[in-house]
Amino acid sequence: MAETIYPILHKSFKMRCKWHKIIIFAKVMIPMFVQIKSFRLPINLLFAITALVFSCANPVAPTGGPKDETPPAITRTTPGNQSTNFSSDRFSLSFTEFVTLKDISNQLIVSPPLGKQPEFLQKGKTLLCRFKEPLRDNTTYNIFFGNAIVDITESNPLAGYRYTFATGPVIDSMQMSGVLTNAFTNQPVKGAFVMLYDSIYDSIPYKSRPYYLTRTSDNGEFSLNNLRDGRYLMFALQDGNADYLYNQPNEDIAFTDSLVIPILPPRKVQDSTSKSDSSAILIPQGKGIQLRLFHETDSVQKLSKSSLLRERVVSLVYRYPVKKFSLSAGLPSKDERVIVLFNPTHDSLQLWFPDITSDSIRMIAADSGRTSDTIEMGIKPRVSPTARTKGKSTVVSNALNIKNNITGARLRPDRPLIISFADPLKHAHIDQLRFRADTVMIKPEMEFTDTLQMQLLVNYPWKEGVTYSVTISDSVFTNIFGSTNDSVAFRFTPYTESETSMLSLNIQVALQNTSYIIQLLGEKDKVLTQQTITGDTKITYKYLSPGKYRLKVIYDNNGNGYWDTGKYLLKRQPEYVAFHPKVFELRANWTLEEDWFISLPSAP
Repeated sequence: MAETIYPILHKSFKMRCKWHKIIIFAKVMIPMFVQIKSFRLPINLLFAITALVFSCANPVAPTGGPKDETPPAITRTTPGNQSTNFSSDRFSLSFTEFVTLKDISNQLIVSPPLGKQPEFLQKGKTLLCRFKEPLRDNTTYNIFFGNAIVDITESNPLAGYRYTFATGPVIDSMQMSGVLTNAFTNQPVKGAFVMLYDSIYDSIPYKSRPYYLTRTSDNGEFSLNNLRDGRYLMFALQDGNADYLYNQPNEDIAFTDSLVIPILPPRKVQDSTSKSDSSAILIPQGKGIQLRLFHETDSVQKLSKSSLLRERVVSLVYRYPVKKFSLSAGLPSKDERVIVLFNPTHDSLQLWFPDITSDSIRMIAADSGRTSDTIEMGIKPRVSPTARTKGKSTVVSNALNIKNNITGARLRPDRPLIISFADPLKHAHIDQLRFRADTVMIKPEMEFTDTLQMQLLVNYPWKEGVTYSVTISDSVFTNIFGSTNDSVAFRFTPYTESETSMLSLNIQVALQNTSYIIQLLGEKDKVLTQQTITGDTKITYKYLSPGKYRLKVIYDNNGNGYWDTGKYLLKRQPEYVAFHPKVFELRANWTLEEDWFISLPSAP
């Protein structure tokens, strides 16, 4: 009886099934029932075999064996890829296996762009794309799928597939390529749109979709293919709302200074020493375009933030450096002072109200008489109800705290000791400070750097191997709020050359009498120090901790001491930056000398 059932089972499971496994199953199980006098398949076994048959009809990932890493392949395109006189509203792609679309909304790019996203339908191993709007006449279209087409088993992508067709008799064949980098860091920008416009006027990126479109790769490179010959306006955009328009304040952009013209693709030239077609080499027909992405800032001066730092101390932060600051309306009386202090970049300031008695203030702050803002706020910090119930004071006092520039009880021997205060001082008896070198009393030079007496410099020829101590007695300093210091003492030891490194730079510039900002960068590109030069210079960095360092230069075109972003409508590019090609890994007791030639910046 087993010989009779085997062929039946074989024939039943032959369709779409890994039927050899089922045959093995049958060969094991059926002899067990042949021995039964009255042969009947138990009902449970019938259900099991039936479920196995239907499960084999569904495509599932095979188990066991090596992982499938082969991407799906295209067996047919209808109409064919690179077709001309395309007049349909759809095309189809057939594959060697079942596929699906992954992240199609972000991966798909249609150039020229469409107003409506195409509709995709799947039928077996065929993917159908249907357009929801009429196509342009005599236009070459590129459909970029990115990595959206994947197989259903292991999600292996058909990477970078492009379907091209023309609604006219000719496939346009010109192209252009380049790279997009961040203007401030020079790092490649991934996933930004690079766009071409055939209608050329300055405001078109705000109003119209581009004629051609592509997206940058992981390394910032881009390529625009199948272009029509002509002159185009080129614009790059990190699109915040996927509408291909520059209309969001958080969007970054890049542009070229002049119109761009596509070139012919690289042509093949046969190697004269070989008769093989594989020896053909590509001759490039032009240079890649360099685009630098930046974020525009509003050119209108504005008060960005006003806040209460602590009791009777207000902070104002402006968008740009303040040219002429003034306060009016609602000011305290003549007997109530207002002390103003700007930060080094002049774009933020602190206001002290040491004599005010009210709990709130109202004033108008203005810059150059044009930008004015009304500021109303409580002059005393709020305290949570929890703090009140615990008996804590509802007023935060302006205690006099003393800070210094000592890090880990160490100080660079070529730097002064800096003692700083959060608030201006009213009285300072600096003659009562005591300094010792080991056990010997010393008298360093001391002076305040500002009229508000918020920073005290202590200058002395600090020596290696010596421990210095500073003692500040009680009530030596009194701030404008009447608070005095508690007694405090601290020690420090100067760094030694044997435990630190030194980097010496011989800088030559291509253009003399031009402002360059030289920055020394540490971990995570943190600016450790910077200085401005205007010509060939030698800079020496002493007492550097062992570690990795980089060097950056900002071409400070306007000489304002910091990097400026660009402005598209003014056709102003962001200031150019460059990095020394090396990363300097310094070790203890090292002295390194390096030459650096700063060339002319290359225009995008």
